[in-house]
Amino acid sequence: MIIKRIQVENFRNIKHAELEFCEGVNIFYGDNAQGKTNMLEAISLCLGKGFRRARTASLVPFHGEIETAPDTSLTLFYEYETTPGKENIINYRIINGRASVDINGISLKSAADLYGELKHVVFAPEHLFLVKGAAELRRIYIDNIALMQHKAHKRAIADYTAALKQLAALNSEIIASPDTVRNTRDMIGIWSDILIRQGINLTYGRLKYFELLRNTAINLYDELTVGREELGVMYRSNVFGDIQDRLPDFNDKDGLYKAYVDMLNKYQIYGQRDFRVRVGAHRDDLAFFINGVNAREFGSQGQIKSISLILKLAEAEIIRNHNRETPVILLDEVLGELDGKRRDYVINKLNRSQVFITSCDYQDYENSEDLRAIHVKRGSFSASGGGRFNLL
Repeated sequence: MIIKRIQVENFRNIKHAELEFCEGVNIFYGDNAQGKTNMLEAISLCLGKGFRRARTASLVPFHGEIETAPDTSLTLFYEYETTPGKENIINYRIINGRASVDINGISLKSAADLYGELKHVVFAPEHLFLVKGAAELRRIYIDNIALMQHKAHKRAIADYTAALKQLAALNSEIIASPDTVRNTRDMIGIWSDILIRQGINLTYGRLKYFELLRNTAINLYDELTVGREELGVMYRSNVFGDIQDRLPDFNDKDGLYKAYVDMLNKYQIYGQRDFRVRVGAHRDDLAFFINGVNAREFGSQGQIKSISLILKLAEAEIIRNHNRETPVILLDEVLGELDGKRRDYVINKLNRSQVFITSCDYQDYENSEDLRAIHVKRGSFSASGGGRFNLL
């Protein structure tokens, strides 16, 4: 996929912008808080998933009631590599606080339905904390890989999350009304069954691509360190134990179901005010090792950043090799966090993709073969630069 251009109306601090892009590196540069990341976010929303966590209403620039806010419009024009010259159009709208999206005039239920159809990778500052940050970041990371490959994973996540919420609500009922325990217990059994079955599906969806991720990340890390360090990656299932090489037998549905039941019975105690479902796929994690040593506990800052970097590059390699497509890559202010060696490695790897980067400066990228530099100031965009730069 190649993004050709975008039109933006009334999005965050961007009142109006029409930009054309090159097929290489497109860099939005300027001072902080000018709108660079807002443009990157506009692109990512059109691709199916914004990389910021934000309510729809917060995307609209207004001061007052939602009803008086201007309509937000994002229009993305792109081509597939297999059909050059045939333009496709994504329209993303926010009207009265409600978002709608269509592709080539066909309405979709939500922009999330696009996720996975348009192959892309996002690398934002929080991804530098993939190794040492909260386990939720790592679960989102592995879920996004699965979602990019197969839409059915979205349903497994939704159903599993719904079961978790229902079990928490039922437990609250036990605390509030002890006389309704019998009926509530019946419902707990039903939702626990859903939790188990969807937990198995969710774990399967993640592990289906775990081995591919692990092998790709290990090879890339070996390149980055020129063989001086060896990366290890482990999936830590809250139910099935540590998984590094040998995956569970997902054909043995009865055995998997029994293991889940046994763990739930061991750790779930209903009727307590601090009740949580302490066992399940929502407690799974990834662990990383450098030369056999746990990187989260003993890794240096440079090693931890390197692993985080490699994990995002692995996403792009999986799409390139497994899907036989070239992903679009979005980088939000991350290369400035890296030393020169790692930055050069990333830029070299990215030269095979269309890339969108935010940065305070563009000098680090002047060796790129095809680059379009766009200056950003107070939500306005203008071409700038000189020499080899391919400008608007």
